[in-house]
Amino acid sequence: MNVVIRELHEPEEIAQIPRLEQAIWNDPSDTIRPGTLMALVHEGALLAGAYVPEPNATERLVGFIFGFPTDRPSEHHSHMAGVLPEFQGSQIGLLLKRYQRDWALSKGYLRVVWTFDPLRSLNAHFNLRKLGATFNRYIPNCYGTMGGINAGAPSDRAYAVWELCSPRVFQRIYAPAPAFDPRGLPQANQIEREVPVGLELSLTEKHVLVQIPENWGQILQTNPPLAQLWRTHSREVFEHYFQQGYRAVDFVRNPNRYVLERDD
Repeated sequence: MNVVIRELHEPEEIAQIPRLEQAIWNDPSDTIRPGTLMALVHEGALLAGAYVPEPNATERLVGFIFGFPTDRPSEHHSHMAGVLPEFQGSQIGLLLKRYQRDWALSKGYLRVVWTFDPLRSLNAHFNLRKLGATFNRYIPNCYGTMGGINAGAPSDRAYAVWELCSPRVFQRIYAPAPAFDPRGLPQANQIEREVPVGLELSLTEKHVLVQIPENWGQILQTNPPLAQLWRTHSREVFEHYFQQGYRAVDFVRNPNRYVLERDD
C-alpha cells in the first residue's frame, strides 16, 4: 500500500481531524477543536496525516499523529495517534511513529512520551515490542470518566517513554529482534478464564511477568464488573512492582503478558 505522510498546516486539512477522531474512538464529545489544533501547530506542535490514494486519483486521510512540546526541552509529548479501523494492521501506525521519531530528532528532542491503556494488548504489543518504548509510571484514572471505546472503567494509563537515540529503539522499528522467550519466568498475577484471582507481590527475580486480558475492549463493552475488577487488580500489581524498581520493557502473547525488568 502506498502511504504518504506529511505535516498538516492548512485549515481545510486540520478540519478533518475531529471527524477522524470520532471514527477511530467513537466519542463525538471528546475531540479537539480545529482552531485549537491550528494554534498548537503554530506554536511548535506536530500534526501529521497518513494518506492513501483513491481510485479517482485523490487522497484519503486514514490516520494521523499529534504531539506537542513539554516543559522539558528534550521531551515531546505524543498525545494522539490513530488509524481508521479498516486500515489498522497495515503498518500505517508504525509509519506514523517513524515519521514522528524523525521529526522529533530534527527538532532536537531526545525522547517522546505518551499515555496508553495498559490493558489494551494491541497497544501494549505495538508500544513495547514494535517501538521499543518502556514504562515504569502508572497513572490511575488519568483522564477521568471517558466515553466511546474507553467507557466502562477508570481511565488508568501507562506513561510510555520512547528513547529516540537508543539502539534498542532503532532495532525495534527497523530490524525487529526475535520475540522475548518468557519460559520459566515467575508471574505476578494469577488469571483463570480471563478473571484475575490472585497476586504474588513478593517476587524479586530480574524479570517478572504480568498478565492482562486477551480482549480488554470486549470486557469493557460486555462485563462492567469484570472491567472494574481488572482495573483494580492491574493497578495494584503495576504500582507495587514499579515501587520496587521494575520497569515494563517488553510484551509477549499467548497469553498476553508484560515483561517487567528490575533495575539493578
